[in-house]
Amino acid sequence: MDYSHVLCDLEQACADFQVCSGSDACCIRQFVNSNVPTAKFFAVRGIKEAVTASYAAIGLVNTLALRDELFQLALANSRSFESFVLDSLCWVIAVITKRAWVDTPEEQRLAFTQTLCEDIVRHTTPCIGMITATYLIDEIAGGSKCSQFRLPWEFHYTCKTTFENAHMLHIFEAALKVIHQQLQRSAEMQHAPSGGSHTIAYERRSALHIADRVLNWAFTSSDESKVIAASFGHSKSGSGASSASRAGQRGSSRDSDNLDDGDGSGSAIFENEFQNRTPLFPRNWQSLLLSGEVLTMFFSVYEATLSDQMHAYFSPGSSHLALQCLVQVSGIRGKDIFASADAKGSDALRAEFARVVMRNQLQMIRHVCSMDLVSEGSEDMVVATTQMIRRFIETQLEEPSSTVVANQRLHSLAFLVIGIPEAHEYFGEVSKFICMLLNSAAGILRSDMLQRVDDDFGDVDNYFVMQAFDELANAWSTVINQIREWEYLEEAAAGTNSGSNGGDKQVSNQSVLTSFTHFLVTTAYLIRSEYIQLRMLMCEDSVPSNSSRAETFSIDQGLLAKDYVVYEDQLQFFALLARLDLRTSLDRMYENLCSRCNALQEEFKSLESGTAGESYNQHTIDLLHEQTQWIVLMIGFTLCDSGTSERVLIPKPVLEYSAACSNTGQDLTVQCIMVLLKMLEFELVSPSSPLAAYGSPLLVETLFWALRRIAPVYFLLDRSDYRDVSKSTITAFGSTGDGGNGSVIINGVLDLVKRTFDLWSAEEDVLQMCVSVLLALGQRTAIAREITSSSQFTPLMQYFTSNISRFPEAIHGSIIEALALLACHSSPADHERCFSDLKTLILRSFSQVVHSSDFMARHQDARLVNQLLGGLDMMDGLLSAANFRNMDAIFGLFFEVQPLFEQLLTVYAHGDEIPCQVIQVMESAARYLDVSSLPDDEHMLRFSHCFRTLLRQYQTSAVGHSKSQSDTDIESLSKITSLISAVSYLVHNEMGFAPNEASPSIPKAVADDFGETEVFGLYCVHVTADSSQLLTPNVLRIHIQLISEMAQYRMPSLIRWLPTEIWAQIMDVLLAGIDHSIYDVGHRTYEAISKLGAYVKVAGIGSAPAELRDVFSRGFKQLLSKLLQALLFSPFDVELVEYAGTALVTLGLLDPSHLQTCFQDLFAQGESEAFAERLSSTLTKFNSDLEASDAVRGLLKTVKPIPDPIDSAELRQPLFEFLVNTRAVLRIK
Repeated sequence: MDYSHVLCDLEQACADFQVCSGSDACCIRQFVNSNVPTAKFFAVRGIKEAVTASYAAIGLVNTLALRDELFQLALANSRSFESFVLDSLCWVIAVITKRAWVDTPEEQRLAFTQTLCEDIVRHTTPCIGMITATYLIDEIAGGSKCSQFRLPWEFHYTCKTTFENAHMLHIFEAALKVIHQQLQRSAEMQHAPSGGSHTIAYERRSALHIADRVLNWAFTSSDESKVIAASFGHSKSGSGASSASRAGQRGSSRDSDNLDDGDGSGSAIFENEFQNRTPLFPRNWQSLLLSGEVLTMFFSVYEATLSDQMHAYFSPGSSHLALQCLVQVSGIRGKDIFASADAKGSDALRAEFARVVMRNQLQMIRHVCSMDLVSEGSEDMVVATTQMIRRFIETQLEEPSSTVVANQRLHSLAFLVIGIPEAHEYFGEVSKFICMLLNSAAGILRSDMLQRVDDDFGDVDNYFVMQAFDELANAWSTVINQIREWEYLEEAAAGTNSGSNGGDKQVSNQSVLTSFTHFLVTTAYLIRSEYIQLRMLMCEDSVPSNSSRAETFSIDQGLLAKDYVVYEDQLQFFALLARLDLRTSLDRMYENLCSRCNALQEEFKSLESGTAGESYNQHTIDLLHEQTQWIVLMIGFTLCDSGTSERVLIPKPVLEYSAACSNTGQDLTVQCIMVLLKMLEFELVSPSSPLAAYGSPLLVETLFWALRRIAPVYFLLDRSDYRDVSKSTITAFGSTGDGGNGSVIINGVLDLVKRTFDLWSAEEDVLQMCVSVLLALGQRTAIAREITSSSQFTPLMQYFTSNISRFPEAIHGSIIEALALLACHSSPADHERCFSDLKTLILRSFSQVVHSSDFMARHQDARLVNQLLGGLDMMDGLLSAANFRNMDAIFGLFFEVQPLFEQLLTVYAHGDEIPCQVIQVMESAARYLDVSSLPDDEHMLRFSHCFRTLLRQYQTSAVGHSKSQSDTDIESLSKITSLISAVSYLVHNEMGFAPNEASPSIPKAVADDFGETEVFGLYCVHVTADSSQLLTPNVLRIHIQLISEMAQYRMPSLIRWLPTEIWAQIMDVLLAGIDHSIYDVGHRTYEAISKLGAYVKVAGIGSAPAELRDVFSRGFKQLLSKLLQALLFSPFDVELVEYAGTALVTLGLLDPSHLQTCFQDLFAQGESEAFAERLSSTLTKFNSDLEASDAVRGLLKTVKPIPDPIDSAELRQPLFEFLVNTRAVLRIK
């Protein structure tokens, strides 16, 4: 039978019903009488649409009557209706219940919830109460599964608050009763026929759906900040490092109610560590959630769900849901859930909870370890088990204990070890689990699975076994770091709290954590051994065994990030383990390093002597190189920490180990570093030697990476930085004055650098790492002085300046930067000579080209362009090394090359590479050269004129240049980004510490000239880039930052010099920045609007041309309208509300009539007088709060030529109160 005409009639009937007035719900129920399942489906959906659209006309009584009748209809026909019809009917019941929830008296709400609970406990199949309750939780939770009601946020928030306070616990308890009963039935049916197992599996899965949703529920809170966060919805995802990290911090807890959340229940085992937090349950959930029987039941139900896999319809859903519940239960946390009448009671609850979870996780760990860990069928269980272990350990260690022992609060880890008998056994099994995961990964490398894993996942590191290892490595690192932190705090407090641990030694932090550290030392040895073995086996897999694989291997390696970046977390974990017992770990690493170095030397000796013959094996050499590289990485991470901003010191465990060694020969810290240097010397054979073809650039690069990490920390160390340094370290690496051999070592490193450039002159990565070593050494004053005073420095300088053309152009700038940085630590005469050499080198790279007679004929020649790019890169590197010693000389060079840059911009007007590099040099000049260091006004004005001349030439060349490439071409965007940054740095450089141009830090005539240059730079940005390029996220971020800075420092100059059409473009850019998804863009936009608006309000623009005033008036109206819409209707990052609100208030002060017009439009949206009255009263109160605000009064009374914007902190309270109350009515879902 063809039902198409029936469906069309039903859809039309539903649509007609929704638009007709005065319809009774009885008319809708006629659709249910059809015998066609599809017709029933559309009928119940039509009921849902009609009730949500016409609820006010139908009324509460009729709506509830309709809901109850549908519920009874579902109960009566649960076995006769098709499953999709029954599902849809239960969903509609849940939607109707939520729509009437706020108006329904609490007694009736409780009665309906009780009806659901009773039906759940009866668990007929299919269970209508179970299905309806699941949908009801989804609807009230909000998020993506919530239906559209077109009702304000306040409605949804009220529904959620009342539901979680009085109803959700009963539904959760009813679902747990079903799970408990089904566990009993499963046990009874173990020896009985399995006919009923299908029913049990279905009911268990349905109950787990409810439990999963409840355990992932985002509870509301009376905390004002959380209510505010809930009101403004989901924070927009940031773009870029800073916004990503901030998004991570904000997303670290799921304790805020969010109307725009995604799927709160979660459809997969958790992947994002920042979202892996169990909700903070209220205290009234304590008796249920902390019950040992309930906790154990969750573990038992997972075991039962494994048998459900025989039913294809349910697999793997039941076990997957059970695992999700276990992960959540393992992380139960918070003060409320463990609250008690006294501190001891709270700790007792925590201890009992931890004991039950540990005991059950122990059973699960043992079960998992008895399985085949690498089979695909075990993936969910293995990964989830590691996640629940990590969740439990991290949660427990961040929960403070209230117990005080020996005048100290008991450490969280000590609390677990003392209070839970299973603690030692638990941590022991976790350590075994870590070893087994590593061993299983190693087993894959030895098995037939290897090819399939490589084909499907790329390598073993991407297989789920290593993902599970990473989870446990993070958990174990938390344990070790907790102990290390406690040790540092104890040491810091030792002077003031001596004798405070003199109580019962059996239960003190000192005794417990010291004992536990011994346990960690034992387990660390096993984990390290397994990890080293795994890495050595992975090296065997990664090294190709034939020529065809070798080609693929080399290509793949070139596309991958470096191992010390990709595996940084694992290597840091290895270093933590190694530092627990440095004697043993260094002994193992030193032995491995020496054995492979000796084996390589033997292979090379055979090749050199010609005795290798047929026994020569390239694969063996490649394997030894690869394995040595990994051992070097482990040593590098173990011996010192990474650091970029702070001075890195030798780690305390390394100092203690070295101090315990009786002589240099026994100090493996020293010996490992010496072997690294010898290994470098061995690898860097003469380029003319036949052995050069067998070297490994990757190993050489890794050895220099280790040197870059180690050398600034150990070489010529400052003894005043340490309480005690071992004699062996001083002897090996100390200064000559301390009786050390550091000078010889440093001279040896310089020689190794030169040999590397000779041997691997075409390997850019290797050479760049060499230069980074020189830069790292140059940042240590003592080392830099030793280098410049040695006999090696002058030949090294001459070597680079004479041979720089042999090396890749990409590293020319870095070479010049390193040499200039080192030269600054030499004597005045030597410094002058060195700078003269560098200057000559740079000028020669330009003059040889630009001044040649055939320059215009050959200017497009690739070699000639590369030479120019190399010269520009060298100039950029020299600017990066600017400091007080060479500042004047670099300024002089910049003045000298400015005409050459101008000529290049003219000649290469239709290209991208040369202009982009010239703009990059201008950016570095504005960034690194200190204008205030120039001797007089004339030189300052000259720098401003040079800068403006280059900008004018760039603008002249770029305007009208037709592009054949996309507007978002990478080089074009890079050029725009550099230009914006150059102007921004110039503003900061010239203004110095001055608040604005009304109070300059340099003479006014100079400041005005710089102002003209900076405004012209902003003008250049707009005339050389189109709107699509300016709205590209990365460009938009720094562009709005520049506008904000110019509004702060240069408003009079902007009004005086910037054309009207550019102001119109700036208004469009600010308009695009409002409600932007990137945090920094939004933040800077609101700051710029506040600064711009404050100046216009106080200083005024009455003397400006009429066209400009019109642009400002029109632009401010558009900004105000969009900002108000975003603040009142859009999901908004709560951390930006203060800044956006300040901008709104500033715009409102500028144009109060337009603000009133916007609010009148809001009043008109209401369907009732009560709606308008509430909005009006909220606005009235907000206006009165603003009138009484000191921040607003201060702005209006200011007499500064360039006023400061309104202080956002002072507006916080009235602003948030106004926005929360208004959004509660206006924000619709």
